[in-house]
This record gives sequence, C-alpha cells and structure tokens, in this order.
Amino acid sequence: MNDDSFKKIESALYLKDSEAAEKLTPYENERRKRWVFCLSQKMDDPLISDKTLVEELEAGYAGLFSPVAKSTAYRDIAAVHKIIGNIRLASKNWYRYMIIEGAKKAYQIAEIKKDGKAMAAALDKIGKYTMADKPDNDFDWSQMIPLDIEPAADPDLLEDVEPIENIEQRRRELRALFKSNMNKDAIDVSIEE
Repeated sequence: MNDDSFKKIESALYLKDSEAAEKLTPYENERRKRWVFCLSQKMDDPLISDKTLVEELEAGYAGLFSPVAKSTAYRDIAAVHKIIGNIRLASKNWYRYMIIEGAKKAYQIAEIKKDGKAMAAALDKIGKYTMADKPDNDFDWSQMIPLDIEPAADPDLLEDVEPIENIEQRRRELRALFKSNMNKDAIDVSIEE
C-alpha cells in the first residue's frame, strides 16, 4: 500500500461510517473497517496475538466486514502496528500500570472497610512497583573525572591538520576580510528619545 492511501485511510479512521464512505473508495472503506476492528481489539487486549486477529479478519468477524485472504490480513495488521506501534514492547509497563491501578483500588476498598492490614498490603504493592522504597538513582558526579587536556598552539599535535605556512600573514588577511565585511554590513542606528 502506498503512503497516500495509508494517510487517506488513517485520516478517516475514526469518522462515522457515512462520513468515511464520502471520503474513501469502497475498497478503502472496507480496509478502514478492518483497521478499526483491529485497533479496538488491540486497545481491549494489548497482548492479543496477530494470529488471532488474522483468523478473525479471514472470517469477516460476524459480517462486520468482508472476509479477506491471509496475506491481506497480515498487511492490515502491519498497517495497524504502524499506527499504534508495537504494544508488546510496552507490555512490562502495561502490567506494572495494571498492578499499580489494582493496588490503588484495593487500597480504596480497604480504606472504606477500615481494614488496616489490607491497606498496608496495598501500599506495600504500590511501593514495590513504583520503587518508592529505593533511593533515586542520581548520577554520582564524584565518579566523573574530567579529561586531562593541555592546551597547545602546535597544530602538529592534531591529526589530519596541515600546518599553515606564514600563519601571521594569513591572520592579517582574514582580519582584513572580516573587518571589511563588518564595515560593509554595518548599519548606523540613531537612538530616539
């Protein structure tokens, strides 16, 4: 699929079916429906396998859209991954988020029931998964040792630098060139009071 077609479908992704039908060809609209289905499945269950989605796309998911070939289904899933990125890379963070949210709800329930032991357990989980019990990993600046650099005006010390013959003459030429450019570009400004 070319980039123009991808951008066209992506821009109409969340429109109502009637609005999308006005902007897209029938083929593009069918594809949009499959993408929306895959996106909603990924949002409901970020760890749903591509194989499961392919099977549902091949079957047409109860008439929601027309059944497609396996290769077309994999192309649709590739487009969906392009839109939302690979959620599996974030699965550890997803689980950490779910654990913390669950522990917050458990704390609220325990607080309502005035169950101190359950409150402490929920706070323990929150502390563990947010690493609140550990000190912040600040950079230890005392371990950073500056380089031992000795300034020198000798270009022979540098690699791939050729010495300039008659360097003082070259400096005078460059000063004169830059001074003439400055004078040429300078603008007189009068201060008004």
